[in-house]
Amino acid sequence: MRKPKYVIALLLLILIVAGIVSWRFGRTLSKRGLFSNPKPSGSASPTQPLQKYDIVNLANYNFQTSHLKVEKQLAQNPQFTSYLFSIQTLNKKMTGVMNVPTTVASPQPVIIMVRGFVNAAKYTSGLGTQHAGEYFASHGFITIAPDFVGYGGSDPESSDVWEARLQKPISVIELLKTIQAEPLSVPASDSAAVQNIKPGKIGFWAHSNGGQITLSALETLSQPYPTTLWAPVTAPFPYSILYFTDEDADEGKAARKWVAEFEQTYDAFDFSLTDHLDRLQGVFQLHQGTADTSVPKTWSDAFVAKVKTENARRASLAQQVATGSASPVPSQNLQPISLTYFTYPGAEHNLTPGWDMVVQRDLDFFTKNLGN
Repeated sequence: MRKPKYVIALLLLILIVAGIVSWRFGRTLSKRGLFSNPKPSGSASPTQPLQKYDIVNLANYNFQTSHLKVEKQLAQNPQFTSYLFSIQTLNKKMTGVMNVPTTVASPQPVIIMVRGFVNAAKYTSGLGTQHAGEYFASHGFITIAPDFVGYGGSDPESSDVWEARLQKPISVIELLKTIQAEPLSVPASDSAAVQNIKPGKIGFWAHSNGGQITLSALETLSQPYPTTLWAPVTAPFPYSILYFTDEDADEGKAARKWVAEFEQTYDAFDFSLTDHLDRLQGVFQLHQGTADTSVPKTWSDAFVAKVKTENARRASLAQQVATGSASPVPSQNLQPISLTYFTYPGAEHNLTPGWDMVVQRDLDFFTKNLGN
């Protein structure tokens, strides 16, 4: 007996709706960290060559360590000495600036300093981190600020603008692992001698787009490193890119085309730090000026709200695990993210006025969390 057409149509409709609900529910659970199905390492295909740089895939990336080499002394201060250094990352040379306190304890706490955007043609080593780096070094912290590939004395970056952008967290992580792998060798007061410094605990300082890079690296690692953020770029990707293109000569036309082509090939959520807060761990301090026109205060407000939502999710899941209604998952982060949020009335993107208060708060933060 043939089924009426409306019955067949109804069955097809039910199957379609069930499939959509299943897909949406699965994506929601995955994004919230209730289960995960990570792509295998290096899952990029010829049609999706950048997929290997998404945050989940980077967690399985084969990070390399190298040797931190002092290239030359840049300046000597009674409290610290500044050096130009280099390491190998992405199979390329990357330079940067390292400040080493004159009186060195062992092990010595280290602050990795990640700057914001600077036009490569105007960039010089240490730009964007120099003043804060020297302040921390004068109070006993080794500070290490990478130039990034394509800047300073580094090798050229990838000609693919997307790849160059997405590779920056790799360089931060490879710098971190290089510091952890061996003592830092710097010239002693006798130029013929070398002193070895054993790095102690490591934290991060990040400004502007450096905040986006650092948070992406920390989500990749899913490990706690004390971190301070100055006006960080935390808007969802790729809006975080488009926002800054209005001042381009073409008013952002080329950038909009890049983003449109990117989103035709990739799911932007895979690369967005705001969609991977379930991987973030540690203690953070965030500073935001109310008069900042480069990174609006609303971005930091929204980021803080999202961290609170993530912490509420973790608390709920921890309660379920404690009562036996949910099974613990080894990769699940149940400890809350510790985030202290400071705002500075009238302060602009570089936290002035208020800079002295900001660096003092950071010094107290690093002293407490890194020990010095």
